[in-house]
Order: sequence, then structure tokens, then C-alpha cells
Amino acid sequence: MQDLPTRPRRPIAIQPKTLRRLAGKPLAKIVSPRMLEQRRLDPDRVERLHQRLQQGEELSESEQMVLRSIFMQPAAPVLNDLPEHIEGPLWTDLNEPAAHARLEPICRATARVEYSSGAEFQKYGSCFLVADDLVMTNNHVASVFSGNHEVFGPYIRPGYSVRVNFCRERDRWDTDPTASRAVTRIVMRHPWFDLALLRIEGKPDGAEPLALSVADAAGADDARVVVVGYPSKNSEEDVALQNATISEFDTKHLSPGIVGSVEIRNINGRTGRFLGHDCSTLTGNSGSAVVDIDSGSVVGLHFRGNLDGSNWAVPASDIASDVRIVDAGVTFDAIPTPGPGPWEDAWKGT
Repeated sequence: MQDLPTRPRRPIAIQPKTLRRLAGKPLAKIVSPRMLEQRRLDPDRVERLHQRLQQGEELSESEQMVLRSIFMQPAAPVLNDLPEHIEGPLWTDLNEPAAHARLEPICRATARVEYSSGAEFQKYGSCFLVADDLVMTNNHVASVFSGNHEVFGPYIRPGYSVRVNFCRERDRWDTDPTASRAVTRIVMRHPWFDLALLRIEGKPDGAEPLALSVADAAGADDARVVVVGYPSKNSEEDVALQNATISEFDTKHLSPGIVGSVEIRNINGRTGRFLGHDCSTLTGNSGSAVVDIDSGSVVGLHFRGNLDGSNWAVPASDIASDVRIVDAGVTFDAIPTPGPGPWEDAWKGT
């Protein structure tokens, strides 16, 4: 998501595809008495709201907020490269060993972006490994510590140091030896996609690059996905809901969700194709990979969203269409076939 300092509050929206998966399930299968107690919710009221929702009745914003606090996708802290127990009726299989074997490489390949201008290092966004010495993040993340010269290209600002850390878990802040890797060069700040590539000193032991999908993003619609990143508290959103969802801010979390759409939209003044998903994300998740649970391939680069499920990513298949990204050494799950796109004119303007 875009790490803007302020953003107007939005009404809570429940993703239709998530509701369809929950349709017909008794409330006891969706929410535990412990969750109701933790969130100080009246079980009888929740039962009545659930029934009205199943019957298609229109709910007020406050009523939707009650249900959203229950139905929203979970965000599990990552501990020793695996997600802690994931709650929710749609995700019980993710607690099984077979799922852990697919999720662990995603967790290991994800890092937190940190920078310093002479004082302490500050956290700012997430990234993931796309080659042995290359990570991908958002352009708006890289813009905080880099410039873009019209002749020589992108560069780290004078006086700045940048690093990524592949750990920063709630109960394990770092590894021995350290999981931090210095960023040695800004390889690319894309003029069309909210995408940047950073050269690092090398991958830590046990981490392997994630492969971006070259298949048309339209085929990912309705897919089950996960986002791994470092959610930060956002004072412009519902703080109580954030506190109830995130174990410890700015530490590695995994959130499952569903791809809701792949569509043409205007976001931040630019019209393009975007992949929508309902994983629970916050400021700090910018630059995370959206990964198909079944295939293990990256289907999108997350750049904007929040806990209410309004989340957007750059489709991986569109990323694969730019020959400059392919030539930079990014890993794909098949041989990409680059082609023309609106980014060509954007490159001419750089």
C-alpha cells in the first residue's frame, strides 16, 4: 500500500467473495467464544447480524464494522520463518505441515526495508527476494532514500544508508549472523509501475528468490493468496481494530486472503490494470509479494491497502511484460514474453 501520511477514513466493506465462502456456515464455525469475549461483542447481537447478512439485508456502517472485526482476514505473526496458528474457517489448512512447506520459503524471502540519514535506522516498507542479490519493493518506498538522475538513473541519496533485514520477527529480532543486508545500489525505479529494484550484498542462508508468475493475471481471480510483510500502525485507520489484529507492529506477519478482481482502475491519478485482494494489510506492507498459495508464484506486487480489505497490487504478468525488468535479472516461473505497454511512453519521459 502507499505509505501516505494521511488518508480519509473509509466505510468498512466486506468482500463479497469472502462472504460467499462463509455463506451457510453456522456462526460457531466462524467465530469462537474467546474472540467474542476478547472484542467485547454481544453473542446474540452478532448472531442476529450474521443472519441478516445471510438474508441479504442492508446493514448500517456501525453494524458492518462489527461483522468486519470478525470476518476480516487474519494476520498471523511469523515466528522462526513460519506463521503462528492462523484462525478463521477459510484457513485451517494453512496450519498443516503441507502448507507450512509452501509458506516457509515466502517468509524467508521477505525482508523489512530500513534506512538512515545519519541517525538511527528507520523502518519503511517491505521487500522480497527476486534474485540472489536483488529485492523488489515499491517505487514510493525507494523514493524516501533515493533520487533519480535524468542521465545516470537512480541513486542512493548522499549521506543515506539503506539495508534490508530478513528477520525482524516478534520473538526473534535478528539472526546470528545478522539477517541484515546492505543495499549497494538502486537498480531501478520504474516510471509506470509502483516498483523498485534494490541490489543487496547477497541473500542470507536459507532464503531463495520468489518467482513472479508470467501467466495472465486474469487467471488469478478468486485465487487464495498470502501477503507477508511488516504492518505498521496507521493513525488514520481504526486503531482499535489494528490493535486487535496485529500482534506487534513493524514485525513480520502473514495474512491470507482472496484475489477479488483484476481490473482497470484509476489509482493515484494513473489508469492501469490492478489486482485487488482482501489480505489484511497496513502501512508498512508496501512492497510485499502477493503469493498464490497453491503455486507458490508471486501474482502481484502489493502497493496500497488497509485492514478493510481494499488492497491493490501490480499484476506480476504485467511486470513480466517490461523487458527492462526481465533484463534486470528478476526470477520468473516461466520464460517471460515482454511486449509493449503504457510503460514505454513513461520510460521515454525519464
